[in-house]
Amino acid sequence: MQNERKRILSMLENGTITIEEALTLLEAMEKTTSGPSKQPENPSETTYQKATEDEYVESEPKSTKRDDSMDDFLSDLRKDVSHAGERFMQFMQTAVQRVKTFDFDSPFGSSITFTHSITKPVDQLDEIIVDIDNGKLTIQANEDPESSEVAADFTVKAFNQKTEEEAKEEFLKKLVFMNDEGKLRLVSDLKLIQVNVVLTVPQKEYEKLSIRLLNGETVLHSLSAGKLYCKTANGKIEGAHLKFHEAELETGNGKIQLKEIQGEELSAETMNGRVYISGSVKDVEAKSLNGHVVVTTTDSEARKVEARTVSGSVEIYVPSDIPLSGEISTNMGRLDLQLDDVNRTRVEEQFLQRSIGFHKHTEEERTPLFINGEAKTGSVIVCYNVK
Repeated sequence: MQNERKRILSMLENGTITIEEALTLLEAMEKTTSGPSKQPENPSETTYQKATEDEYVESEPKSTKRDDSMDDFLSDLRKDVSHAGERFMQFMQTAVQRVKTFDFDSPFGSSITFTHSITKPVDQLDEIIVDIDNGKLTIQANEDPESSEVAADFTVKAFNQKTEEEAKEEFLKKLVFMNDEGKLRLVSDLKLIQVNVVLTVPQKEYEKLSIRLLNGETVLHSLSAGKLYCKTANGKIEGAHLKFHEAELETGNGKIQLKEIQGEELSAETMNGRVYISGSVKDVEAKSLNGHVVVTTTDSEARKVEARTVSGSVEIYVPSDIPLSGEISTNMGRLDLQLDDVNRTRVEEQFLQRSIGFHKHTEEERTPLFINGEAKTGSVIVCYNVK
């Protein structure tokens, strides 16, 4: 056992395996050695053990001391890794919050907050383009279906300005808000001005919605577009009652939450945060580096659902009356395939690798819905939608 431990630590030093993998291997080895010892079946074995007991009695305390020392080392290593991860996440959350609120000790000067509204009539509007460096964006459809106006309500927080008049003058001087041949452009590239805007647009199907934020969250409500593109470096993305043909959403830090949506193709990805998707979508790809991924599709013509996460769990909910095929896998979590009427074509249960392949036929002749759920450290669950 001592040689096995040395070999694992050697692999760790050489970079062949990670700290997490080394800890997992060592824990598995500890569980194996800590089990009840097997009684010898052959009486000669007992005789041999008694005969050699005195010979090795002096070496046993040394081995025990080495084992205790190794156990202490592993315990300290686990604590160090755990504490380092917790402190890193606390640091990241604090840094992100300070970026969002400008809560720094460095001298930005006093802040001034003011509001401003702009309303523009539009005869033709096919595309909406928003580019804001810092702030919160909300885009919603007008409650009046006959309205052809665009309204932007700004709440602005400016720094290093002496008066509200100067701050507003600087903001309006750099703000771009115009209708350019059917393209509505809203641009604010001032780093030290926080621009929170509620944009109300006419009810219609747009050709494209293109949104980019450097720092800030995005909220979309009751919109319809052929293409929807939304990307932010830091901030959550939320949407409800959305219709689209193709949508791509990405954030570096923050959750992605979409409810009651309808679309053909959807891609949602975040590095840190939860991904929650619920609606009638035919093709879904959802990813998170650190966070749970939950995907629900109610579309009876759905083609593909892919949900992946490194640190977190995966939940997939699909209709019960369509053909299925796919695979779920995890390295260190649990697999729960709660589909009683599927055929399990392949079950793999290996160390640090579990996977289940499955297939389901129905009377309907159509291409089956492909399901792929993958989690490195968490569980993967696949269920039917609740009727």
